[in-house]
Formats: sequence, structure tokens, C-alpha cells
Amino acid sequence: MYPLGVPNRSIILPVPGVVVPASNILLIETDPAAGDVITDLLTRVGYNVTSVTTAEEAFRKAAENHLLILDVLGEQASSVGLCREIRATPALAAIPVLAISQTDEVEDRIHFLEAGADDVIARPFDARELEARVEALLLRFRRSRDRAPLASLDGGEPLQNRMVVCFSPKGGMGTTTIAVNLATANALRSPDRTLLIDLDLQWGQVATHLNLKPSHTLADLARDDMALREPELIRTYSTRHDSGLHVLAAPGTPELADFVLPAHVEQILRTSLDAFDTVVVDGGSMIDERILVALERSDHVVLTVIPEIAALKAVSSFLDYLNEMGSMSMKTTFILNQIFAKELVKLSQVESSLGVRVTLELPYDAFIYLKAVNEGVPVVQGGPRTIVAERLTKLAASLFGSPTSAPAAGQKESRGRLSGLLKRA
Repeated sequence: MYPLGVPNRSIILPVPGVVVPASNILLIETDPAAGDVITDLLTRVGYNVTSVTTAEEAFRKAAENHLLILDVLGEQASSVGLCREIRATPALAAIPVLAISQTDEVEDRIHFLEAGADDVIARPFDARELEARVEALLLRFRRSRDRAPLASLDGGEPLQNRMVVCFSPKGGMGTTTIAVNLATANALRSPDRTLLIDLDLQWGQVATHLNLKPSHTLADLARDDMALREPELIRTYSTRHDSGLHVLAAPGTPELADFVLPAHVEQILRTSLDAFDTVVVDGGSMIDERILVALERSDHVVLTVIPEIAALKAVSSFLDYLNEMGSMSMKTTFILNQIFAKELVKLSQVESSLGVRVTLELPYDAFIYLKAVNEGVPVVQGGPRTIVAERLTKLAASLFGSPTSAPAAGQKESRGRLSGLLKRA
């Protein structure tokens, strides 16, 4: 049994038998007999394994491989030190490391994890377990490379994403709070150009977070065929917040959610992009055809994670599901929301468990979020100088790029799309 703070095995083990193609593995091993056993096992299931016996050889060949297996027999301290050296080398930072501990002692495994190992397996191990752990690390880190997080938070060129979907595969992770604050932060920079769509159709609370009482909801819009296709009409179904944000609210009761079909969502998103510069979608935590439509159309996905084993398992399963569905092309930003007062799982362990890089960490605050929801005032508006507000505002600027000037009163906005030009003509 793992103690709190150490990644649970169930998080990182996929269904055995799916070998990641064209994967090169570097085995660092000083015992030829032990090395032969591991090499034969992994070669038999389709991997290309190269074995080296010294640290110098390991550093020379590491960059050519997709995974490092560290099984240096002898002093445990020297193995941990080599793991730490590998992690301190920038060129090897993106290569996962599987360490083999010579004992089943928890402290030994913790030492490897603290040195930067992405996973640890203890001797004696079952051949199937080694295979499964290798598969898991290769799949997760291959996925992480394909879904690179934003780099513009560190001062690079800001990215321009017109449609961003906020989602989490488990409720209670703060997705609505993040969606509301990102959208509000962007609206404060450019009023009347950002639309927030509450696609948590059964239990959406975007209106509550903004203290709005919408006259129309998505269920009403779904019944209006003309408004579904006309940008100016779809704006009339939105409710304006005093920040300059426009909101398409979720239906008032759960049964009305059934009136909003996947085809409606597809048309709403398409027309909304003609009516607004930026669209933010609160996708809630339920996977159905409607949220899949939004994910497919999105330019970027903001995925919320909390430091809890059950939540990490849910996120891991969701990413595997997207991978199987072939929906892995969208860019993803991972936000770690620290909802617990005590740190139970470290940031590095969250990243290792999911095989991704967390772009933004929101600190624990027992008061600021509760105050924002109860008053219906987003953190970026009610407490703009707080750490939470500053980080979310910075993320919004990175996601949506530089603000544009608002149109003059009574003047129609100029759209770059051909459909808008034809309508005005």
C-alpha cells in the first residue's frame, strides 16, 4: 500500500498488451544476467532495447531513446544519484525514467521519486508488471509531447485561440470557476467580444457564479432555427455581465437539457464565432456527444486537475479515452487546483502520474473562492491583486493573445470571415 503523497499504481497502469510502436528503450544495468532477462522480456513484446553499463554511455545514448530503465545494481545511493543527474540534464528532461529498486521498502522508492524518477518498480517483479509500467510511461509521455502545454506564460509570443473549452472528468474540481474567470479576464480587456457558453447542460452554474438571471438559455436558443444561424440574433439570447462578458446560460432545469442536441451545439459554436471574437466553453464533467462536439471544434482545452488519487485516475482515463477516439490533436493546458489545505500529492508526482506538464498551479485559499461564488463576483474582478486573479489573468492573456480595441458605439464589428462579409453585402 502506498502512503499519501506517493503515486498509486492504479493511476499509471494501462491495459497490458498494447505496445507503443517504434519505441527505443535504454537499459542502464551493471549485471549482465539481470540485463539479459529484462532485454529478452521487452524485446519479445516489440521494443528495441539497448543496454549500457556505465553512466558515461548512458548520457551519450540517452537522447536517442524514448524511455530509460535504471537498474544499476550495487549501492542504492549511487543509483539514486545517477537518476538525479539524468533529471538535472536539460536535454533529457522529456525522457521518462523507470527506476528499479532493489528492495520493496517504501523509503527506497520515495528516494527515487524525489530524485526525479517517473515510476519505480521493486524487485522481485512480475514480467507482466514491468511490461505494463513500460507501456504506461511510453504512452503518457508520447501523449504529453503531442499535447504540448502553452509556452507563452514564460514570456514567449502569446497564442491566439478563438475557442477554448474548460473541462474536467470529475465534478468538484473548480472547472466552472476557472472558465468564468478566464472569460471575465478576457472580457475586462475587450468588452463585448467574449462569449461564455455553459455546456454543463444539466447542472450548469455559470449564471450563479456571475450573479446573472438570464432571460433565455441554451434550451430556448435550440428551438430558434433562425437564431442558431444568424450572429446578430444569437447575441440576443446571451445575457450581458457588467464586465462586458456575454453568457449563454445552461437550461434552468435538468430535463430541458435534452432539447439541446449535438447538432445544435455544432451550430451554436459555429455561429458564436461569427458573433464574438472569443468563445469560452464550460464543458462541465460529463462526456457525451455534445461535449465531444465542443472538444473537436476547440482550438485549446483547459483541463483541471486536483491533487487527489481518484481525480488523477479520472483524468488519466479521460486522456486515454480521447486517445482511443483519435481526438488528441487539440492543444491542452493543465491547471493544478490546490483545493486541499495540506499538500498530499506533489506537483511533480501529479505530472509523473499523468505524463504531462502542468502549466498553472492555483494555490489553496479557503476564503477567496467561496466569497466569489456567494457574491457572484469573479476573483479576477473582485480581487484583481490576489495571486489567484493574477495567475488566471496571465493565463487568459496567454490563451487569447493581445486585447483588441472595442468597436465604436453603433458601429458594427468587422469580421474576417467570408460569411460575415456576405451577410453585410
